[in-house]
Amino acid sequence: MKYDGHVRTVIAKFIPRGSIILAVTTFGSYAAGLLRDRILSQKFGASVITDAYNAAFLPSDFLFNLLVASGIAAAGVPLFISIYKNNKTKAHDYMNALLVTATATMIVVGVAIFLFASSLSHLVAPGLSEEGRQTTIQLMRILAFSPILFAASNALGAFLVAQKRFLWYGLSPMMYNVGIIGGVLLLTPRMGIIGAAWGALIGAGLHLLVRVVDASLSGWKLRFAYDWPKAEMKKTFQLMAPKMIGHPVEMVTFWIFTSLASLLEPGSITALNLARNFQSVPVSLIGIAIATAVFPSLAHAAVSSRKELHHLFQRTAGTILLISGTAALIIFVSRRLLISVLLGGGEFDEIAIAKTALLLGVFCLSIPTESVSHLLARTFYAAQNTIIPVVFSVINLIVAGSSAYILTQEIGIAGLPLGFFLGSFVKSAGLYIVLLRKRDNVSQQG
Repeated sequence: MKYDGHVRTVIAKFIPRGSIILAVTTFGSYAAGLLRDRILSQKFGASVITDAYNAAFLPSDFLFNLLVASGIAAAGVPLFISIYKNNKTKAHDYMNALLVTATATMIVVGVAIFLFASSLSHLVAPGLSEEGRQTTIQLMRILAFSPILFAASNALGAFLVAQKRFLWYGLSPMMYNVGIIGGVLLLTPRMGIIGAAWGALIGAGLHLLVRVVDASLSGWKLRFAYDWPKAEMKKTFQLMAPKMIGHPVEMVTFWIFTSLASLLEPGSITALNLARNFQSVPVSLIGIAIATAVFPSLAHAAVSSRKELHHLFQRTAGTILLISGTAALIIFVSRRLLISVLLGGGEFDEIAIAKTALLLGVFCLSIPTESVSHLLARTFYAAQNTIIPVVFSVINLIVAGSSAYILTQEIGIAGLPLGFFLGSFVKSAGLYIVLLRKRDNVSQQG
């Protein structure tokens, strides 16, 4: 019994509370996502249709990340925690104001995407055929309104993270994939790929629903406060402003990658997205799960002591690098088998398998660097510093985009994930160097 207690103590020291819940729920979400990709791949293959489907998500995802997701977690969680300590009612009013503002913003964006879908189709995938472009337009107009649901869901997600309620927060992405799977199975036989887009919209509704239920159980109620939290919202926008530049960098990067892939042979966009999906599994299970779970603790540590903040970072970073590095090696060795068993069959032939496995092999380089970058960013956010992560996110974009463009001219499609790794490495290394310097400066001042 003493041995078991000692083991639990060691695990609790290096693996933050809640990260296991997030890892398990994230794994469930990726399992559902894998089933989604398998059904789509075997039904439509790596084709112009699936290229159009993947490209259609870019405008709505990009604008959602730019205007809403960019700052709700980074700004909302630390501010909610600080307000909640003194006044619970005011903290709930602040979260409601955040929810209403985010949702209203994405209503305007959704209408704009619907109206300008034709013009946007030329930007997301300039190399697609006319048939592919028209399909992209149809899909884009359906998907334009899913960010409205995600905006409300993300605001409630910040509330749940601040309250350390991770279970339903983590399960909501699984519900999103369940919606898409339902659309593919039930709607595509009659509607083709359009059915998958309707499934994504239904999935976004399910994503919001489970968070509404859990937030309500924790005491949250949607109400409009007579005293709008002006000071808190002003502080939120101040923290969001730099984050609005940095957060969508990954979306912009893959927008660039999608455009470059559209100029290559048909199916390149699909192979790129599928390989990226596999690469993001360990990043989410390890890097994002642990960083999200430790984020409230980082925020509390930042208030108490910078020394405590850096100590918590170093301990957690070591855990992330060890586990993510091991995962990267395993995936690299088994990449061809993984793609063949999990996606192969039907319209997804040997050529598509080989291309996807090639991309995944190169993407493995970025699993540790991208995993630890999530912790690095949240360490700065905990100290209410959103500017430094943004600077290195922009540098990441420049390095990844320019190197991918150059490398694709030399080595073809493999240049895309290699460029992604170079950008990720520069970002993580830069953030770590700055963090060390800030720690040293605080030590000298002390």
